[in-house]
This record gives sequence, structure tokens and C-alpha cells, in this order.
Amino acid sequence: MFVSVNDHNIHVALHGNAHDPALVLLHSLGTSHEVWQEQVRAFSSTHYVICPDFRGHGLSDLSRTPVTIEVLAADIVGLLSELGVQSFHLAGISIGGMVAQCMAATLVERVRTLTVFDTSIVSLAPQMWNDRAAKIRADGLASIAGGVLARWITPAAVDTPHGKGLATMLARMSSEGYAAGCDALAIADCRQHAARLTMPVSVAVGELDEATPPTAGKALADAIAGSRFTMIAGGAHIPLFERSDAVNEILAQSIRQA
Repeated sequence: MFVSVNDHNIHVALHGNAHDPALVLLHSLGTSHEVWQEQVRAFSSTHYVICPDFRGHGLSDLSRTPVTIEVLAADIVGLLSELGVQSFHLAGISIGGMVAQCMAATLVERVRTLTVFDTSIVSLAPQMWNDRAAKIRADGLASIAGGVLARWITPAAVDTPHGKGLATMLARMSSEGYAAGCDALAIADCRQHAARLTMPVSVAVGELDEATPPTAGKALADAIAGSRFTMIAGGAHIPLFERSDAVNEILAQSIRQA
């Protein structure tokens, strides 16, 4: 469905029964709500699974204003208000994990559990993100797509159906939508939120993640009192398909902490 939020048309995919506990899943840069297919399949029989598309991604509008982590978080908060969702479990991957941190710090009483995958507490390479945004605006997203996909999955997954699906997701991504996400990641800083994350928090990272390495995931977990850290064996930056069994178990364990 489509919802007007903060003067933008935001798309959200809804799965399961609205009377079940809500689970909100926030996708990574350059993908869409479709990246959570394996988790939707695992959890939609017991949860109301809400999968939005960020501005400039999937079927949502391109942003008409500068994009930040806080802007994306405000969109999802507004979306949930439109849907009438009060209490929910929250999970995010990559940029979605940073948006989730921001949301959870703002909605402490409403977020039952927070689970983040392959993300960090602060931008790891501000200049790299600025340079990437500039290159994409000059030469198009296709100019860097090969390198991006190589970090998302392991070489063994490239020719699998889900590997090809992720390649298609990236190929259909708007260059400006991706560049705007780079702008957000260049200045992303969630350090001020860590002390407010008093709900059960789980941090997980792919063992082979080069985009957000395990050291960054561990630093995030160390900054959040009482959080649980898990390494996903054999996982790259987007393990949602390739290591869906491990991802689903981490998410299920996190939800059980509520």
C-alpha cells in the first residue's frame, strides 16, 4: 500500500494479520522491502510484518529534500502512525539498522525489541560516501554496481537465484535514490542514541562483511548496555538470503526477549 508521509508517497508491504504482534523490517541501501523475503516467509504466520521502502527506494518517492538518517526515521514513524501501530519489534540492516537505532531511541516505550544486522553506530568512511555520491551523480549507479554487489554476497552466491535477484534489485535502483542514501551515510551518527536503547537489543554481523566489518558491529554492541552480539558465520553484508537460517534464528531469539 501507499501512504503519504512528510509530503512524500511512501510504499509499504504488509504481511500477516494486523492483530498479531507487529514486526517492522528496514532494508539496506540499494535494495527494497523485497530484501526481507525469507524473513517475511518465516515470521508472517505469527507476526504482522511491516516492510517499508525508504525514500528513493522500491516504489517510494525520490526525496525532494536532503536525506539523513533522521529524515528516514521520521518517515517510518509517520508511516506507523498512519497504520495505527503502537507497539512493535524493530529490525534493520545496513542503513536500515542506523534508522532503526534512531527510531528506537525516539520511541523507547513502543519498541519491544531492536535487532540490527551489518550496521554501525557512526559513519565509517564519510569521505568515501561523499565521493561515491558524486560518482553516481556523474556516471550513474551502474558505474559502481559490480563492486557493491561483491560486498553484498559471497562469490558462491553470485549465480544463485537470490544472488541474481539482488543484482536485479540493484540494477533497478534509482541512481539519485542511492546517491541520497550515500549523503545520509556520510553524516550518520547514532552515538547519542545508544544510552536510550534500554529495550532488548541484538547486534549481528556477517563474518565476511567488508562494508560493515565485524569490528564495527562489535563496537556498536559494546556501546549499548546489555546488548547481545552475534557473528553470522559465512555471511557477507546482506546475509538475509544466503544465511537466512542464522538470520531468522537471531531475529526469533531477539523477539523472545520481549
